[in-house]
Amino acid sequence: MTNTMRPNRAHFTVLLFALLQVFFNPVDTQAQKLKERMADRAAEQFNYPQMASIYEDLVAKGSAQPSDMRKLALAYRKMGQPQKAEAIYLKLMGTGSQTPDDVFAYAEQLRANGKYPEALEWYGTYATLRPEDGRVRGYLDNPRIFERLLRDSASATVRTLPINSAQADLAPSIMEELLLFASARGEGAGGSRMYAWDEQPFLNLYTALWKGETAEEALVMRKEVNSRYHDGVGAFDSVANRLYFTRNNYYYGTLEKNTKGELNLAIFHSDVITGEFGQPEWGNLVPFEHNDPDANYGHPCISPDGRKLFFASDRAGGSGGTDIWYCENLGNQWGAPINMGPTVNTSGDELFPFLHRDSTLYFVSTGHPGLGGYDIFYSRLAKAGPGKVFNLGYPMNTRFNDHGLIFFNDTTGFFASDRPGGQGSDDIYGCTIRPPTVYLAGIVIDKETKIPIEGASIQLKDADGRFMDRVKVEALPGGKFKVETPYQDKYVLVVNRNGYFQQVVNVSTNEDDLENIVVEMQKYDYAAEGIVSNGDTGAPLEGVKVELLDAQGNLIESVLTDASGKYAFALKPESDYRLKVEKEGFFKQSARISTKGKPNGVITNDFKLFPLEVDQVVRLENIFYDYNKSNIRPDAALELDKLVATLQDNPTVKIELSSHTDCRGKDAYNLTLSQKRAKSAVDYIISKGVPKDRITSKGYGESQPSEPCACDQCSEDQHQRNRRTEFKVLSK
Repeated sequence: MTNTMRPNRAHFTVLLFALLQVFFNPVDTQAQKLKERMADRAAEQFNYPQMASIYEDLVAKGSAQPSDMRKLALAYRKMGQPQKAEAIYLKLMGTGSQTPDDVFAYAEQLRANGKYPEALEWYGTYATLRPEDGRVRGYLDNPRIFERLLRDSASATVRTLPINSAQADLAPSIMEELLLFASARGEGAGGSRMYAWDEQPFLNLYTALWKGETAEEALVMRKEVNSRYHDGVGAFDSVANRLYFTRNNYYYGTLEKNTKGELNLAIFHSDVITGEFGQPEWGNLVPFEHNDPDANYGHPCISPDGRKLFFASDRAGGSGGTDIWYCENLGNQWGAPINMGPTVNTSGDELFPFLHRDSTLYFVSTGHPGLGGYDIFYSRLAKAGPGKVFNLGYPMNTRFNDHGLIFFNDTTGFFASDRPGGQGSDDIYGCTIRPPTVYLAGIVIDKETKIPIEGASIQLKDADGRFMDRVKVEALPGGKFKVETPYQDKYVLVVNRNGYFQQVVNVSTNEDDLENIVVEMQKYDYAAEGIVSNGDTGAPLEGVKVELLDAQGNLIESVLTDASGKYAFALKPESDYRLKVEKEGFFKQSARISTKGKPNGVITNDFKLFPLEVDQVVRLENIFYDYNKSNIRPDAALELDKLVATLQDNPTVKIELSSHTDCRGKDAYNLTLSQKRAKSAVDYIISKGVPKDRITSKGYGESQPSEPCACDQCSEDQHQRNRRTEFKVLSK
């Protein structure tokens, strides 16, 4: 058997929970006379080579039933012989007696063998048989998923390590200056005793000198942490100076079997203590308080701050096979296990959790869409829980089994894989991974006709509203687009096309369907648009309700402004409209617009909303008077009409309207003139229907200049700004 064809240790070892038990019951010698009974017994003891041999004989003689083919395919899968498994599944499909589960298993095997188009076809067949099963939707809804996962070979650099052997080497972890890993090279407490499944020795824990991106001089660890059964998948808690690791549930000579007589996996720990002569030694072996003989517990991972313990288990309450769980550190014990939930866990197997210091959870899964075998995934953890799950893609993932990724800095670490080119069934590799990216894709369509819009310009903003200039959105035929961008929790798509309103689409990485974004654009011949800003600061106002009403006051459309403060409406020809603008805590405003007599075009109305607070002062622009006069000029009347509209839009507000002069001239004269001008403005407003008890006039002369300059040193512009008309809110 060549190295590349050696059974996949990661796929069947107890450390991966694939039927992870060791049996010790004697075989009924009478039952061995029956081939199928012998095969079943071989499967129970994980002796898949013997199981395969029995069923191969039945197939060769032509006496195999569909159930025999099904079991032979399973044996080939467990032995790491995917091509033989595929051939048997194909033969099973030809019997006409295949079950929906057989169809799904065949599709999975085709995917594992890299035959992605054929796998998609059989996933489709399975979906017709079991449309309620969501396991295949990730492939059928995204038929180009394999192309996308394979397209970027530069997303990571993978390196071989000199510590690998011809046997299985897997589950790397950092322990101070050492690289901790599991190996089946047969040098530890388990000796060379063979495990029937893969005919390799039982796994033991090893260390190697960690030297940056590589490791050297592998040595088996002492018997304090190794046993005669499987030991592996460790995690060192640098806060507590403690090593957690996985082993068969064997505790100081006692086998903790389940009710069926099976030996499952359990988590144990040992502290680093000071020995008799001052040297570091391993302390007593301590079982994890939540171990249960009737379930498998393994793959421990300690969060960088030591406050959480992540692990994999098939305990009750999970989503399917093995799930990722975690416990909170309560000081002197670990709290009750908490399931990571359906975002992370699936009906398949989730294994090998690793929490990066940036709060990204990396793990292995067979349930999330992948290239085949075990793929490595990641999810950003937040207070609200885990975010959307992403596949790392090629070259970190292949159609083979890739697992056990850890990091020792932001981008560099180690993982294990049974991909071709290694020394044995599983090897440990070094890797440097480019910061995670997100793939966005979608289509731009006409809002009314739903027809794709060609030639739209699309720009991308980050969560802070900054344009991501280095990210280029690729336009595709049929109005489609795609872009790969550095990971952000949120994005903003800004879409423009001549004859259409600008469309701004907010995209949440953790909530939205990132590969099926639909941008609907509103076409126009006539349009109303503008920006709503804060009257005090001039900054755009977000969350302002802008309504478009017809001439009779009926609501046509309503929008909320985004961070840009923009609004836009499509208009009809020869029509009158009214715009109403409001936001809690601000003055309401409105404006009348019309397309009558206009061939086409855009009507622009910007609104400045001032905070509605008692004693709030608002300056009225463009209120001018003739020299030494107080009568209202036509241009001033236009501005006062806007104030009339504001008071009508805010019927409970009472104001004081004031007039101010510059400092030139006598004080008494300026005071009298300002009082006359203020009264003229108030009289005009009252004449437009505003009740007189809602508005008072006040002339301040030159007593309240707005400009901080001495009278004989003010510029003409400063004098002009001192000559002003304002109103102050008396009550709201």
